[in-house]
Amino acid sequence: MDIDKASFYKMIAPRPTVCVCTATPDGTPNIGPYSFVTPVSFDPPLVAVSVGRGKDTILNARDTKSFVIAPLTDGWKVEGVRTEVKLPREESEFESVGLTVEPSVRVDAPSVKESPINIECEYWGEFPSGDHILLVGEVVHISGAEDATRNGRINLEDLGGVGHVTGEEFCISRDVTVIDRE
Repeated sequence: MDIDKASFYKMIAPRPTVCVCTATPDGTPNIGPYSFVTPVSFDPPLVAVSVGRGKDTILNARDTKSFVIAPLTDGWKVEGVRTEVKLPREESEFESVGLTVEPSVRVDAPSVKESPINIECEYWGEFPSGDHILLVGEVVHISGAEDATRNGRINLEDLGGVGHVTGEEFCISRDVTVIDRE
């Protein structure tokens, strides 16, 4: 069976889903969901998000030199996904979906109070990638709730990580399996 190559991203699933938080130069908070996200370097600690051209996220990160990545978990999955609402740049998606802006520790971009983990990033660069722009940030601080981690990683068992399959289809991951690589 041949599968249409335009469906490639549906075959790489589930993809971790995050919300990326930014602020306009005048301070209006912005948030949107993304599932094209990945770590790209340990030293320095870099993370990349593939953002559609012209999105408020890329404009704000470029202007303010910061953004925050909040991994989507079961407890706030509905609000997080619904941040994909289309609003003018000067209006906040936080308010429209009932999420709470939390000041970040090291960057000007806001964090999400409802998220058990907020990864603060300084703008490192951006790179054209087809019809998207690869937004790269250097991780400068991570804030976490008391139960946010287990064994030095996100506590999937209790929090339930949200994965995006395609369209309106998501999954919740709570199972962790150890596979010996030797």
